[in-house]
Formats: sequence, structure tokens, C-alpha cells
Amino acid sequence: MRNHYQGKTILITGATGFIGSVLLQTLLTKLPGLRKVYCLYRNAPSLQDPRVTWIRGNTSEPAWGLGEDTLNRLREEVHFIFHLAAHTRWDLGLRDQVLANTLPSLYAAELAASCKQLESCVITSSYWAACHIKGSSQIAETVFQDYRGEAELAEILSSPSKARLAEWPNAYSYAKNLAERLVHQRYPQLPVVMARVTSACGAWQFPFRGACRYDNALPAFLRSIALGGVRAFPESMRLAINDAIPVDLCVNLLLANAIEHAGGSFTVIHCSSAKQNLPRLGAIAEMAGPIDYHPTYDDLYAALSELDNPRVAKLNRLIVDTYRLALEEKYVFLDSHARRPLRWMSAEDQALFPIDVNGVDWSELIVSMIDRMKAATREVPTGPRQGIAA
Repeated sequence: MRNHYQGKTILITGATGFIGSVLLQTLLTKLPGLRKVYCLYRNAPSLQDPRVTWIRGNTSEPAWGLGEDTLNRLREEVHFIFHLAAHTRWDLGLRDQVLANTLPSLYAAELAASCKQLESCVITSSYWAACHIKGSSQIAETVFQDYRGEAELAEILSSPSKARLAEWPNAYSYAKNLAERLVHQRYPQLPVVMARVTSACGAWQFPFRGACRYDNALPAFLRSIALGGVRAFPESMRLAINDAIPVDLCVNLLLANAIEHAGGSFTVIHCSSAKQNLPRLGAIAEMAGPIDYHPTYDDLYAALSELDNPRVAKLNRLIVDTYRLALEEKYVFLDSHARRPLRWMSAEDQALFPIDVNGVDWSELIVSMIDRMKAATREVPTGPRQGIAA
């Protein structure tokens, strides 16, 4: 890993986000031989390092809003692109989701195609992008291509159409799927690694155990129970498994697979646990606080309507509605592609950049996340962002 990144230049979007910030810390701490890291930003960054150059831009604009001089510099210097920026709220309409999450991925691939020294372009997607698949509980690491994406994109941008929104759980997941299909259709031979990230949770090792942000995905779910008073869930949650990945292992998977697929063509990986060692979701929830299970959703909603505290009832309903798909055991996200670097990673690599989730003690990790959360704040949240991992 260190040898391959020696002297290389990297471009990151989303470097101030949860996964992006850990990626940047990992690069600067564990890869001292890096030549330079360009980071796109909209809000003033806090981290300063002689190897980091911050570039103001906007991923929602064509060419990310960058001037021609900057673009030419990136085209000449960049070896790896990590496009992590995403809008993870679910309260946007379909057109806005496409502008925030579909078009920026196309701009990333367009820039990558013009980079003279490009080895890989890693674009983070979401496991929700594949949740339109019917009749299978095992999701393969492949793009589900039907070559209808261009027509769907044109329809969404030119009219109030919902296009095929009804096939996905929400507009966010549809916009992510549309990005996957369009990047693949336009750039099938470009070395793109489309990384479907499942529920990014606290770090297993780096920068320290339990390091986390609690505003979306599994961390927000735990926070709503531990600090928000959420208690009521469907009986199905006892046995459900919400696929999760520690944020540092996710970062290491991105870095290792950027090398694995360097110079190749479009590929899909799952930054996931594939149910390896992961406790049932009910057991995870019970680590955060006492849970009241209800046999049906009707029973659950009836119980919520009788709560004395309307704020807690509203938050509980929001959590159940937002994470309903995760509360029912449905999907296993296969990860054989993502684990391929284990074939060539040295023992030193695997110690410094662990990617094997079999080494994670999930109970210990969840407890660390909850303990750090409680230590960091005693305020009751008004509710989580309605988002998931990028």
C-alpha cells in the first residue's frame, strides 16, 4: 500500500464529511510518501497540512465549478480520485436528488476521463441503490444495467416526472442507482470503482475505537435510542441485520480497491460486512437502551399515539419510517470483490490498513460508540438527519 501510493497525487471530494475526513486523516497519517492531496470544499476547511491543497468548488455544478486553470492542473497531476461528496438527506425531491447525487458522479467520471495519469476513480454509492432488486436476498457486486438511464435523466430534468421512483425506497436511493447506471453506460472502460457503502459506523481502530458522527445511518439510530427516548420497534427487528461497516475499514477498502482495479474498467464493490460477525439489529438496539417490541406496525403506531411525550412519539415514528427497510431482514450484500486485495496485501498492510471485518468485535465497537456518544453530549436530540451512509 505504501509503495503504491508513494509519490502519488490524490483528489478528494467530501473531505470534510464523515468518511472523507477519516480518509484524509488516513492518507496523511499512514501514507507519508504521498506527493499531494487536493480537497474540494464549499465551506472553509479547518485541517491544514503542507501536502493538502484546498480547492473551492461545488460538485453540483458542471466540472464542479472549477476554473480551466485548476482543471488543467488536476488533469496533469492526479492519479486517484475519491468522489465521496453526497447529499444524504431524504427530504429532497427527485429532481433535487438527481442534481445533488447523480450529476456530480457524472462530473467526477468526466474529469477522471481527462486525467493523463489516472489510475482509479473511486465513486461512493449506497447499498440503498440496489434495493429495487426483487426476488433475491443476496445482492451481487455488479451494476444492474438496463441502458434506460439516459432517458430517465432527461425526463427528470425536463419535467416534474417521477420516472421510475416507485421501484426504489426513496428518491435518494433512485438517484444513486441512476448515477451507477449512467457512469457505467458512458464510461464502461474507465477505471471506475463504484463503491456501495452500507451503514458507516464508528471506527474499529483509527483514529480511535468508536470515533463517529451521529447524524445519520446506524449511529443516528443508536443515538435516537440512547439519548432521544425512542423505544418502540417492530418484532421483526429482533432478527434483522442492518449491514454495517466501521468507517476506518470502509476507508481502507476504498484505498485498497483503488489499487486493485487501477487501470481496469468499471467495477462495483460493496463496503459491507456481508453478515460477518454482525449481531442482530435487535441486540444492537438493546445495547443503546430498553426496547419495546410490537408484533405489527399497526400495534407499534397505536402505542406511539398513546405516548405522553409527543416529541418522543414523533422521533420514534421518524426512525421507524426512515429505517423501515433495515428493520426487516431482506438483503445480504456480497463482498468478494471488495475483499480481493487481501490476496496481495502484506501482513504489514493488513495491520495498518485492515479491511477484513472478520477481525471486528461488533459488540465491543457498538459499546464504544454508545459510551463516547453519551460522554460527548447530554442533550436530547431533536431528531437525526434522514440520511444514510454516502
